[in-house]
Amino acid sequence: MIFNLFPLLCQGQVVKGFKQLSDRVNITLSDGTLSIAPLSDNAVRIKFYKVSEGNLPELVFTSAAVTPEFRVVDSPSKLEIKAKHIRVSLDKQTGKLSYADKTGKVFLSEKAGARKLTADSIQGEPCFTVEQSFESPADEYIFGLGQFQDGQYNLKNVARQLTQVNTQIAIPFIYSSKGYGLLWHQYGLTDFNPADNLIALEKQEQSTTDNNQLAEVTTTSGTQRVSQNQSLYQGKFNVATDGEYSVFLNLGDMGNRQYVVIDGKPCIDQSNMWLPPTAGTLVHLKAGEHQVQILCKSNNTPKLSWRLSDNSTTFRSPVAKALDYVVFYGPSADSVIASYRNLSGNVPMFPQWAYGFWQCRERYSSGTHLVETIKEFRNRNLPVDVIVQDWQYWGNRGWGVPQFDEKNYPNPAGFIKELHDLNAHFNISIWSNPDKNSAIGKEYVAKNRFIANTKWLDYFNPETRKEYWNTLKVNMFDNGVDSWWMDAVEPENDALKGEKTFIGTGDFYRLTYPLMVSQAVYEGQRNTTSDKRVCILTRSAFLGQQKYGIINWSGDIGGTWDTYKRQIVAGLNYTITGLPYWTTDIGGFFRPGRSQYTDEKYQELLTRWYQWGTFNPIFRIHGYMTETEPWKYGQKVEDNMRKMLNLRYRLLPYIYSEAWQVTKNGSTMMRPMVMDFNGDTAAVKSQYQYMFGKSVLTAPVTEPDVTQWNVYLPKSAGWYNFWTGKHFNGGQTVKTDAPLDKIPLFVKGGSIIPMGKIIQYAGEKSADTLEIRVYKGADAKFDLYEDEGDNYNYEKGKYSIISFNWNEKAQTLTIGDKQENYQGDLKKRIFNVVLVTENKGFGADTNLIDKKVLYIGSLIKMKF
Repeated sequence: MIFNLFPLLCQGQVVKGFKQLSDRVNITLSDGTLSIAPLSDNAVRIKFYKVSEGNLPELVFTSAAVTPEFRVVDSPSKLEIKAKHIRVSLDKQTGKLSYADKTGKVFLSEKAGARKLTADSIQGEPCFTVEQSFESPADEYIFGLGQFQDGQYNLKNVARQLTQVNTQIAIPFIYSSKGYGLLWHQYGLTDFNPADNLIALEKQEQSTTDNNQLAEVTTTSGTQRVSQNQSLYQGKFNVATDGEYSVFLNLGDMGNRQYVVIDGKPCIDQSNMWLPPTAGTLVHLKAGEHQVQILCKSNNTPKLSWRLSDNSTTFRSPVAKALDYVVFYGPSADSVIASYRNLSGNVPMFPQWAYGFWQCRERYSSGTHLVETIKEFRNRNLPVDVIVQDWQYWGNRGWGVPQFDEKNYPNPAGFIKELHDLNAHFNISIWSNPDKNSAIGKEYVAKNRFIANTKWLDYFNPETRKEYWNTLKVNMFDNGVDSWWMDAVEPENDALKGEKTFIGTGDFYRLTYPLMVSQAVYEGQRNTTSDKRVCILTRSAFLGQQKYGIINWSGDIGGTWDTYKRQIVAGLNYTITGLPYWTTDIGGFFRPGRSQYTDEKYQELLTRWYQWGTFNPIFRIHGYMTETEPWKYGQKVEDNMRKMLNLRYRLLPYIYSEAWQVTKNGSTMMRPMVMDFNGDTAAVKSQYQYMFGKSVLTAPVTEPDVTQWNVYLPKSAGWYNFWTGKHFNGGQTVKTDAPLDKIPLFVKGGSIIPMGKIIQYAGEKSADTLEIRVYKGADAKFDLYEDEGDNYNYEKGKYSIISFNWNEKAQTLTIGDKQENYQGDLKKRIFNVVLVTENKGFGADTNLIDKKVLYIGSLIKMKF
C-alpha cells in the first residue's frame, strides 16, 4: 500500500510518501528514494539512491535469510519501522534516521543533512560519491575496519582509507561500545572520517639518510633490488581552535617510511620494507600556525591533511551506485557478529590439525627438505601439525605456476605421503598471477581468463574460478595437498584501480578480489570431496569471506618490537569485524639476517612473539630468507618454544571447543576486551590484552628487558593467575611475574577449561583422559566439542557435546549426558577434576586433582 505524507522540507528533500513492501519500506523523497529493509530481528539495511539501486551484484549477503516481521508506525513528526530488537525512526523535520533498541533507547543517529549522493563517472560509467555521517558521543569507542598497521585501536575520529594492500586488510565494518555494528556496504575504495584540509608541501633536498641503499624484497615478480632512497617534505598550516585533530598521511603508493613531525614532535613513525600508502593519527593542537615535516620514500608523492575531531563518524565512497549501509544491534558484540554471519555466511570448522602449530619459512627447497624438517621436529619432541611450502617450487615453469619443479620435487604424491606418514599436513603457496608465457598461462590467455591488461586472473568470471580450481586439483590436491596459502590476493597492491573485470569496472569492486579467490578454491574443493575440510591461509579479505574457510595473516611485516605491538592491535580490530581466524609471521617477515641466530636481543623479541602466537587463533611462524626452526636459535630459545608448544597442544580441547562456538553460535576466539567487559572503561581501553576464548585473559609482553608486567583485570567474579593459581579480585591492575619463558595469563573466575595430554600432533593420543580445571567464583559452563576431525560430517550432526556446569552456590559440578555421536567417539573416559587453587591445577603441567571420574556418557553430579 502507498501512503501520502504531507510534503515536508527535509534538508532540501521533500517527503512525498512511502510504500510498504513485504521486505522493506521505500520512502519517496524529492531527489531520490530512501529504502529501509529489516534483514533480521536486530539488523536493518538502509539504501538511498536517485533512480535505481544500481546493478552491482550482491556479494556479501548471500545467505537465504527470511525477512523478519516488522511494523510501520506513521505519525506527524516521524515514520518508524519496528523489528523485534531494533527500531528505525525517520525525523520528518530533518530527514535523519535514528536507531533504537526495543525499549526505544537510541543507540545511533545519523547527522542531520549528512546524507550525500553526488553524481560522477568512472571510465565513462555513471557513479556517485556517497557519504554518510553519524553522531558519535564523546564516550564512544569504535573498533574494526580490518587489519591496519597504523597502531590505532579506538578508531573514534581517526582517519583511514580502506584499500587492499600488503599488510593491510580493509573490512568496512565497525563495532561500537554503544552496542551496535555498522557495515558500510560498498565494494570500492572507502574513506573513514576523511580529513579534507590539505596542507601545501614542498619537497626539500634529498635526505642523505639511507641514500642509494638497495634492499632485496619479495615482490610478485620474484626477489628484486629496490631503492630505499628517501625524501623530505615541509609545510605549514593553521587551525582556528585548540583541540584534538585527525592527521592523515597519503603517500600515493606503497612506501617504506611513514614519518610525520608536527612542531618537532613525531606523530606518525613507521618503517618497513613495505608500508601501506596511508596512515592516520590523532594529535592535540593549539590554535595558530604549525610546522610539519614528512620523510618518505623518494618516489612517493605525499599528501598530508587534517580534520578537527567533532564527535562524528563518517564513511565516504567515491565510486558507488547507491548509498548503502547496515546497522546491527547487539548490544553484545557476539550478537552483532552472529547476526552478520547469519546473513553473510557462517564460519566452517577447520580440521583439528589446523589448530596445532604451523611451521613455515622462506623457503623449503625440495620435497626431501620438507620431510627431513618434520623428522627433526619429531626427533626433538617439538609438536607440529603443518609444514608450509613457500614460493618458487615451480622452478623454471614460470612465475606463480602451480606445478612442482621436477628436479627438486620429482614425486609430489610421494613426499606428501611421507609427510602424512609422519602425521604432518602440507600447505602450499599459490598465486593469482601465473606467468602468461607458461603452458598454463597460455591456456588462460586463450580463454580470456585474465583481467585485461593485467597479470591477475579474473575470478569475477565463474569460469575462471572453476578452471583455477581444476588446475589446483590436478597438480596439487590430487597429490595430497591439505591446505592452501593464497599470497598477494589484494591483488597486490590495490591493482583493480582503473581496470575492467568480467563483471564491470574494477573501481566498483576494488576491495573484493580476495573474496573471489577464496570462493574459487573453497567451492572447488567442497564440490570435489567432503572428506577433507577446506583450510585457506590468505593475505587479504573482504566482508563475507569468513564463509570460505579462511585464515588471514598480517603480511610482510618487520621484525621489531614496534611492529610486534602493532600486530596485536591490528589483529583485534580485524577479528571484531566478524572474520575470526587470524595470525602473523611470528618474529616478523623481514628479519635481521644471519645475526638473528645469535643475537639475544632479537631472540627475546622472537620468544615473546612466539608466546603471543601461542594464543592466536592460528599458531604460525614465518620469516624471509630465514631458517625458522626452533633449534636454529640455540637450546634456550628451543626450550622456551617447546614449553609454549606443549601448552598449546594441552589446550587443544579448549581451543577446538571454542572453534565450535565460532561455527555454531557466531563466537570469536581472539576477543578485544570490549566483547566481554563493555561496562568496564579501563578494560575497553586496554589495547594490548584480550580474551582467548571466553575464559583466558592473554597479556603478551611487548617490551624488552622486563621480568614483570602490568595486567588490568576487568571487573568480574575474580581472576586466577594461570601459572600460580593465585586468586585476584577484578577491577584492578596487578604486576605479575613475566620471566622470559612465560606469557602473563589469567583465567576468569567462573570458568571451566579442559586440558589434554602432552602430544606431538593433533590426535596423536586418545582423549580418553582429560584434566578438567574449574575456576571458582561464579557459575560456569563449558561444552566440550569433539568430532571426526577432518571431514564435513559434523554438518550432518556427526559430533558430540559433553556439557560441564559448575554451580557456585551449591559447589557442585554436573557433567551432562553426551549429546549426539560420531564414528570413533569414546564410549568411556576419565575426567580428572581439579578446583584450581595455589596448591593445585596451575601451570602447563598436570598436578594434583580433586576427583577422578569415570564417564560413560551419562549424567554425573558431584559435590565439592
